[in-house]
Amino acid sequence: MSAISRRFLATAAAFLGCGLALGLWMLVGRELRGVWPSPWLVSAHTHLLLVGTILSTILGTALWLFPRPPRVAPPLQPWLGEVAYWCLTLGTTARAIGEVAHASSNAAAWRLLTVIGGALQLVGMGFGVGALRARVRGPALG
Repeated sequence: MSAISRRFLATAAAFLGCGLALGLWMLVGRELRGVWPSPWLVSAHTHLLLVGTILSTILGTALWLFPRPPRVAPPLQPWLGEVAYWCLTLGTTARAIGEVAHASSNAAAWRLLTVIGGALQLVGMGFGVGALRARVRGPALG
């Protein structure tokens, strides 16, 4: 297994822990204190689990299991996977911090951090698709 795949999978486990902890915090608040969670907390919880955990697991596993192209194909560009990893990781972290903080403060900085985090997630997914493209494209037509 490559280092980038291990990093994606380890980070996915960390995001899973954070997402589950935030979910438990919201559950305790709702069931024991009667306080419904803020939409920003729900969004942070969702993005930690779906983007942070699921997408990181998919990309890490795909980069590990999809076959390398034959030697006659254009070379892989491993930097695409690195950029995807850092954009997704930093974007998901920034978005989660921004949304959790926004639940208790309406400061513009938290809203901006959330938007920047979301944009980084989108860019990271684009680079992730680019990293996988050379591994999954079929034979040339014609």
